Amino acid sequence: KEGDPTDENIPGLYLELAQFGFGKNCSPGLESRVARQAALCPSMQLAAQELARDGVKMNVKTVGRITHQCGQGLLALRRQEVLLWREGQLAAGSELHGQRVTVQIDGGRTKIRGDLRPASATKERTNDDGLVIDDAPGRSKQRPKQTYDAEWREPKLVTIFVHNDQGRMEKRSRATIDGTFQGPDALAELIAMHLHRLGAAGAASVTFVSDGACWIWDRIPVIVEKAKLQAVTIHEVLDNSHASHHVSLALAALGLDAEQRMPLYREHRTRLRNGQWRGVVEDLESFAAEDPENTSLQTEIAYLRKHGEAGRLKYPYFRQIGVPLGSGAIESSIRRVINQRLKSNSTFWKESSAEAMLQLRSQLLTDRWDERLTASRR
Repeated sequence: KEGDPTDENIPGLYLELAQFGFGKNCSPGLESRVARQAALCPSMQLAAQELARDGVKMNVKTVGRITHQCGQGLLALRRQEVLLWREGQLAAGSELHGQRVTVQIDGGRTKIRGDLRPASATKERTNDDGLVIDDAPGRSKQRPKQTYDAEWREPKLVTIFVHNDQGRMEKRSRATIDGTFQGPDALAELIAMHLHRLGAAGAASVTFVSDGACWIWDRIPVIVEKAKLQAVTIHEVLDNSHASHHVSLALAALGLDAEQRMPLYREHRTRLRNGQWRGVVEDLESFAAEDPENTSLQTEIAYLRKHGEAGRLKYPYFRQIGVPLGSGAIESSIRRVINQRLKSNSTFWKESSAEAMLQLRSQLLTDRWDERLTASRR
């Protein structure tokens, strides 16, 4: 009867087992093993096959359920840390004390599926004579009764790491990677929380390196304020390759062919890398004066001027003080965390599942798996 404690269909957990980290029909060790395999493999099907080879036999749905359960546990840990941080109760660590820290931010792409809906019938297309045209769908193919809409979404990702005096990641250090589908404001809050949690307020310097996306640079002051980095030396660097690319776009907007454009590009790229961004902008403005209606060229000039005046193009100075000039670390993180697992061909994710997998991949590829799982269970 309803409410009978002996009824096995009542959902929940055994409190005694939950104290030891047991989930739904799953021990902590098995959950970690299954979720780790699912995060490493390109699909749940392949993960199930690999687990079966090691004697752990379960169907694909069970693998997906356990993986999702593990990811949700890590997300719950992150939510609790954010809540504690908002209330001023999250303890600051010491991992980044005295270190030269780099923060790199960017976005990826993932196909997110909507809710199921009844599928509409697809009629065969015919010509004026009523005959089926050549590219009509085959009649023998079984039509699904339900379907869903899918759209490309941009998961926002951040990587935080310690760099040496050449601007390269310290080999013996571990990066912190995190990301979310909840938008730029949510990511900015996560970055500030992680910088506080890792003790960036005691760092020697914090360098923000990224491309020219406005949603990134507009939130740097907010991150610095919320993470209490006012006493830390802050550097802002526009990725050198992106800056050079916009010089190329500006020259391409002039309508020059490759033979004319490449010598100009090499000259201006070198000047840009030598810190002569004002001279580059002045040359481009002289070209623009001959074609005042060229809005594409004006856009690229405004881009370079904006970041130059903000102090993000001082590449000789950045090389001198030993901070990164490029955003290769976050580009690599986008590829390894998102593209190799969440951006597979013909793969569509529910947002909650994609957020969980993003969290699993972030901890797995930074060698923080056991550390974060232990904190989650605790």
